[in-house]
Amino acid sequence: MSFRLISRGFIVAAAFALALPVVASAQTSRVEGMTLQGDYLKDYSNIYSYPSQLSNVGSLVYGELGTTITNPNAKPTGSPETLDRSVGVVLSNLWDGQWGTWAINMSEETPQLGLGDALGQSAPGDYGTDPNRNQNQSFDVMWGKKFGTSSLGLRVNRSFYQAEDQVPGITTRLELDPNGPGARGDNLSRNIIGLGGGLGFEMNPRTNAEFALLYQSRTFENSVSAPVNKQEDDGPSTYVFSARMMWEYQPNWMIMPVFKWYSYDLSAKSTVGATVNSFDNSLKGWQVGASSNWTLGANDLLVVGVTVAQNQVEQEQLLFAAPTYPGGGVGVAHAFNGGLATKITETFAPQVFAALETHVNNWLTLRFGANKGAFHTVKAEGLSTLAGNPPLTQEVSDSPFEMRIGAGVKLGTLQLDAILNDIYPHTLGWLGSGLPGVYFPKVTATYAF
Repeated sequence: MSFRLISRGFIVAAAFALALPVVASAQTSRVEGMTLQGDYLKDYSNIYSYPSQLSNVGSLVYGELGTTITNPNAKPTGSPETLDRSVGVVLSNLWDGQWGTWAINMSEETPQLGLGDALGQSAPGDYGTDPNRNQNQSFDVMWGKKFGTSSLGLRVNRSFYQAEDQVPGITTRLELDPNGPGARGDNLSRNIIGLGGGLGFEMNPRTNAEFALLYQSRTFENSVSAPVNKQEDDGPSTYVFSARMMWEYQPNWMIMPVFKWYSYDLSAKSTVGATVNSFDNSLKGWQVGASSNWTLGANDLLVVGVTVAQNQVEQEQLLFAAPTYPGGGVGVAHAFNGGLATKITETFAPQVFAALETHVNNWLTLRFGANKGAFHTVKAEGLSTLAGNPPLTQEVSDSPFEMRIGAGVKLGTLQLDAILNDIYPHTLGWLGSGLPGVYFPKVTATYAF
């Protein structure tokens, strides 16, 4: 193929990218397109982790246009279904700003704890995501205000579904999302009422700190009054505490240390007739890390960082399966087959990450990033085995790798952002190669005013 044809193909692909939603500014797709955790980046989507940021983002309307649920690298069998859509509004100029900044978020699915979407990654690892799913968000309202060099933010949100049937002498009640995680059952489809607050302040002219605590009460009930059969939560508390500092070491160099602690109480209780059984289940985790953010040239960005993190599952019910790994090495009689384990511990010691965002011109932005579990272990204790065998403990050490690419286009005051299919640089989309596929598996948009 001649250079002219290659150039023509690239131009066609660029025009194709312009014709589709793809941003040079802040959105969840920007963060996820660089394979970063939002805590290590200044971005408007931080308002969900650090509500005190709300008074700093100005007025805007944003739309999460959806994430495709098909494999983006596979040929489509039809129109791909999308989910995790939302629209939000941030208003900083109501009553001339005297009563602070107000925001409302309307979501198809309840966002993960401390995130702006339901399918992102709230913490590193296979066990670092919010396990609960609820597609019945009632409201999500935020308020923030600046007080000199300090800022305060508050948040309240609710997700609720209830169905009740009554016939003489029998009441059937369902208080959970019936469209939840299926095989995981009612326990991970809980209703939610959440309260959160954040405080940010200037430590000195070159250093700012932010703290946030988000608490949610998560409950579920699936019951029949006669004969008595009631499945319900036995512990509703879920919370995340986040802290970070933004230190401007040099005018073009910012260092951001981060600390997070999160806990999901997933305990449950079963009442059948006069028999009551309780099950202690929980997912907890923490992380400590730091990123170094360099501004390159006018406004390009390079992020390099490291984090040490741990996720720990303790369960008496099968909510989380142990991972499946190939076996067959010396001294290994079988694979790491998954199944019920009373305790699963996942550790990154550490995970490293890096990302680049470059503004090709005044309307096109390209970005890519990756993370690597340099020393990553998963240990499953009390793993179920064949009848008659004692519980098994298995530990696997590996180095998982994840990479994404993204692109953005600014169209006047409208900013559009997308995560790109991994194969896009090789095919340049359908117009560039004739190969079908979902080339933009996640798309978001922002209008600032």
